[in-house]
Amino acid sequence: MNTAPSAPSSAPSSSTPASVTSATSAPAAAPALPAPSAVFSQLGRSFAARGQHADAATAFTEALRLAAPTRTSAAVRAQLHADLAQSLRALGRHDEATLHFEQAVALEPGREQWQLLALLHRGVLLDESGRPQEALALFEQATRQFPDSADAWSVLGVVQSHLSEPELAQVSLARALQLAPDRTEVMERFARVLVDAKKFEDAALVFEQILRLEPQRPLIASWLLHCKCLLADWHRLDRLQAHVRGLLQGGQPAAEPFGLQGWCADPALLRNAAVSMATRLHPPRPQFLPPPQLGPGPRVRLGYLCGEFREQATAMLLTEVLELHDRERFEVIGFDSGWDDGSPRRRRIEQACQMQSIRGLSDLDAAQRIRAAGIDILVNLNGYFGQARTNVFSMRPAALQVNYLGFPGTVGAPYLDYIVADATVIPPGEEAHYLEQVVHLPHSYQPNDRTRAVAVQPATRADAGLPPEGFVFCCLNNAYKILPPVFDIWMRLLRQVPGSVLLLYGDMPELQANLRFEATQRGVAPERLLFAPSLRNDMHLRRLQLCDLFLDTWPYNAHTTGSDALWAGLPVLTCTGRSFASRVGASLLQAVGLHELITHDFASYEALALRLATEPGLLAGLRRRLRAQLPQAPLYDTPRYTRHLEAAYLAMVARARAGLPPQGFAVPAQA
Repeated sequence: MNTAPSAPSSAPSSSTPASVTSATSAPAAAPALPAPSAVFSQLGRSFAARGQHADAATAFTEALRLAAPTRTSAAVRAQLHADLAQSLRALGRHDEATLHFEQAVALEPGREQWQLLALLHRGVLLDESGRPQEALALFEQATRQFPDSADAWSVLGVVQSHLSEPELAQVSLARALQLAPDRTEVMERFARVLVDAKKFEDAALVFEQILRLEPQRPLIASWLLHCKCLLADWHRLDRLQAHVRGLLQGGQPAAEPFGLQGWCADPALLRNAAVSMATRLHPPRPQFLPPPQLGPGPRVRLGYLCGEFREQATAMLLTEVLELHDRERFEVIGFDSGWDDGSPRRRRIEQACQMQSIRGLSDLDAAQRIRAAGIDILVNLNGYFGQARTNVFSMRPAALQVNYLGFPGTVGAPYLDYIVADATVIPPGEEAHYLEQVVHLPHSYQPNDRTRAVAVQPATRADAGLPPEGFVFCCLNNAYKILPPVFDIWMRLLRQVPGSVLLLYGDMPELQANLRFEATQRGVAPERLLFAPSLRNDMHLRRLQLCDLFLDTWPYNAHTTGSDALWAGLPVLTCTGRSFASRVGASLLQAVGLHELITHDFASYEALALRLATEPGLLAGLRRRLRAQLPQAPLYDTPRYTRHLEAAYLAMVARARAGLPPQGFAVPAQA
């Protein structure tokens, strides 16, 4: 089974090369300057501290202009060049930044700080240009030349993480922490590498230490929450949630949007978090490319940008749509920011669309590649999930840009024009919670691949590690989606249904121990919780057929996993909320004609689950209906779904060609 990754994508210090840039030395105290220059220097530092790098660059430029060489020492001017270089670096103006770092070294060649900054800057550029091995060599040189520099060890650890060397990365970052034990940014990088290595307990300890030192540091409380949820460590979870919620309500950048969706169903807070993330880390950068133009046609050039063109949940849903696109009306190009896993699915995707790898390209080079391909509509299949390339979209490489499928919520950025939804996941009247214009597809927003096979093995319950008798509840969602209020319901169900078991997903011993402990605390024998190993998808579908009822999570419902269950003929019981992620279960059930399995509060959810587990005829009737309706269910009518999606794309293009701005609309249902 392939499900969403355990950690969100937008963590700048562990999953995007740009994170290395912040690992440069903090500027020294400003030397004495002539009064006018000093004012602009201090103003620049103030702007830089608030992340207003364009204003900082303007101020430092003016400070340099006023600091005439005849009246200002070389050391003072070197500091200003370094300050300006840092701001230009943050703006992505790398060539200019390089010149100013070199100026700092030239003015004060004996000062090691400038030599180190210039060296690390060159390494960062190599890393961002898709040359991490060369960056690694430079950073290793930096640690040899400046062995007492926490910054050198820190960036070395980050690039080692990029190169999938988590053990070496941990060693390097541990060394950086020995040199700078109170540097919270170094602690954060270390914790992010621990997350990448799935050492969630260790990462949580580091995040807790950061919070003690700097309670308002952006995203740290959210990261700690996500680590705890990945492990079902619910100690003081409510306090941590309240802390993050309060920060968000106060307008602070307190939560990474992907992790936040796991426990927050408030669409207003979800929008705030997304807008904050986009503003801080992915602001619009239209200055890098000329304004985009739609091509003359007749075919629409449609680009899908994704880091998961492989055996992964997003691709599992979308593959057949890619194959069914009308080639007379669309030319389809896939821009791959991930990797080729060699799977049959990958081969299908490569046959369905022209594939171009952008994995080794900088954001600007990737955007230029997309612009050169003449893309009319560029579809973001990641959002804040997986191998995202949000900064590519920030440069507006295509005239129309669409948020679709991979991330169930707003990206919060003005350069995403539309979000593809349906009237269930984003009900009419809720559009204000999404920065994108909302496009409602008929039935469900979610595509599916009808060609997925169901294996013959495991043939029996025993083959799947299930008891031969007794009711089998299951929930094969990722563990971070399981929260105490829903788990309470599940445990009450086990107590009321003799001989029943609950099949969950997760192979980490810490997770299993924590959930079994929580079961014991609620009066349930720990052996009644079973844990499903990861299986190939066809075997996973067969295992689902051996279960009796899928219990959905809240507020983050089953998405691909829910479609898997229904395709296998297993009824899914869901409970809705107000967020996109909390309404996907309802969308799927409506699209297979099982409306009665949609509940709207926990009491109804629990009562219906108990009835289904204790009234065999009721559940058997639902299973028969599901099997009978699957062949014609809209959820699995991929040709019709593809026509609806194409109609949405064509309507977007028609508006743009008419000179009209993006505006939400509903696609009429086709027969």
